[in-house]
Amino acid sequence: MNVSRTLSLAAALATGLTGAAWAEKEYEGVELKMLAIGDTSVTRLAPIVDEFTELTGAKVQIDMFPYPGLIDKIVIEASANNPSYQLMWVDSPWVGVLGESGALEDLTDLVKRDAEEIHLDDIIPIQLQENTWQGRLLAFPASGMIWHINYRKDLFEHPEEQAAFNKRYGYDLAPAKTWDQFIDIAEFFTRKAGETLAGEVLAKDFYGNAQAYSRVAGAITHDFFPIMRSFGGQYWDPQTGLCAIDREPGLKAAEVMKELAAYNPPDYLGLMWDIRTGYMERGEVAQSGYWSVRTVRLTNPDEAVLPTIGEAGYAPSPTGDGNPADTMTGALSFAINSKASDREKEAAWEFIKWGTSRDMMRRFANEGSGVSQFHKSILSDSELQKKYPYYQVLLETQERAQRRIFHPFYADVEEVFGVELNKYMAGETESAQEALTKGCTKVNTRLKVFPEEMRLRWINDVPAEIFD
Repeated sequence: MNVSRTLSLAAALATGLTGAAWAEKEYEGVELKMLAIGDTSVTRLAPIVDEFTELTGAKVQIDMFPYPGLIDKIVIEASANNPSYQLMWVDSPWVGVLGESGALEDLTDLVKRDAEEIHLDDIIPIQLQENTWQGRLLAFPASGMIWHINYRKDLFEHPEEQAAFNKRYGYDLAPAKTWDQFIDIAEFFTRKAGETLAGEVLAKDFYGNAQAYSRVAGAITHDFFPIMRSFGGQYWDPQTGLCAIDREPGLKAAEVMKELAAYNPPDYLGLMWDIRTGYMERGEVAQSGYWSVRTVRLTNPDEAVLPTIGEAGYAPSPTGDGNPADTMTGALSFAINSKASDREKEAAWEFIKWGTSRDMMRRFANEGSGVSQFHKSILSDSELQKKYPYYQVLLETQERAQRRIFHPFYADVEEVFGVELNKYMAGETESAQEALTKGCTKVNTRLKVFPEEMRLRWINDVPAEIFD
């Protein structure tokens, strides 16, 4: 037996995934392709897919594409009689449109059957609920997310900066509890080249905040919706199933983002997720709210400059009044094309179990590469919390969380409000009310052609049947 095979089988034993079928390479000759993006759950797994082939015989090719337009590729693949891709990377808001169209294989019965093997009771429930449509599980979490705040802990704890902040604002410098405090902090830390920051003269401008304001693929909505949620806002009217984004919480959220624009990098109107997070990764910004899926990079010097020049801190997202509120959660997940052959589906499910297993996630954590975790036992591990301080934030905030928008018209909402919010931030629209009312009017025009009964079904978050 060669060394690589020995190591692969040893890894399988460690994960509890060996068995007679795998020892005999039951899926020899099966070739799977995954349609994906460069999310950490994918980039960590792609280099080691040969281990899965060694165990099962099935070959896996992962193709990574940009996020914009990926859902359209998935819809096309799921409508083909002989699809090129059997495995899909899925962002949880897509399950509505993909579920309504029958694009994804229902995993409910498979998960129930293999509940013990996959340690179902160890997975944070909201991460599973994120992947349901009408109670059926259509994808399996590979990277669990929350929306939270990353900040420059080394700067927040610098004595000179603390004293200056207190003198200017009349309270102590600490991670913001309210959006008013967040705005104060953004203003305070915005500095020009030549000014002093933590005792050092800046060679280039430093920014108080970095948010996504781009209209491309509705990137701005990914920042706007968590802020709206923190003010108690919801997407839909529970009585009609129509758009409710233009109400007071939405207005407050839009005004917060408008005020923060002054403390963002000058290219803020074009900032998308990965470009925005780059400012924190390079240590060029004081704070930034975003998805924890990118937070894993802030402790890795191979992916970020920050751990070599300072230290990141992590905190729950602010709220309107400073009291705890439901956080916004999300999941980046793996799914199976419903048009794949039965044998391909079987092999694809084995790949999902292998690639998302608790032991694989722990392996990534122990190796230092990290994935935004979704297993309770990993997030609560005291040694791993020391290594990845944001684990505690991920765990605690999901004790009260609501899933992201999961509506079949999600793509329309993202596109429409991406444009309207971006125009407001750019000064092309006079008021937040005008921008959000235009957005709701456009969305409602499309929704009103459907019966109210159907609209209400679409906004009903039916509990996952796997919990029965």
